[in-house]
Amino acid sequence: MKNLLIIAISILTLASCSSKKGMIEEETLPKDIALKPENEFSQEEEQVQMKNLINKIDSLISTETCSDATDWKFAAIGSKACGGPSSYIAYPLKLEEEILPKITQFTSMQSAFNTKHKIMSDCAMVMPPAEIRCQDGKAVLIGDHSDKKEEGE
Repeated sequence: MKNLLIIAISILTLASCSSKKGMIEEETLPKDIALKPENEFSQEEEQVQMKNLINKIDSLISTETCSDATDWKFAAIGSKACGGPSSYIAYPLKLEEEILPKITQFTSMQSAFNTKHKIMSDCAMVMPPAEIRCQDGKAVLIGDHSDKKEEGE
């Protein structure tokens, strides 16, 4: 009787090992992180890189005080998923050569990020500002061209 019980348990054990029912397929298992390409950043890492770059741009701009709006220009910055800039930024003319490449780099990074991560957008057009004004030592972008009132009204 004892031998019969051992034989029954052995048969059941062997039968369960050969069953394909309940086996996990390789493609459903998590991938080994060691196989991940070194240059592939996570979405969070890319967002941090973009935030650091925009902080550099902002800190460069903040080194200059706005006292005369004619010493300032604005540029489109960023990229919406549907196309077009995400906003506009004012910068001092005397730092143009240093700031414009950073603005272009940020815009390219955001465009690639939107494509890679399939980011959705409201697709609303962001209109360029009508003018720059100096307020409290800072350049402020004022409205779009449709907000300007005609002279004499």
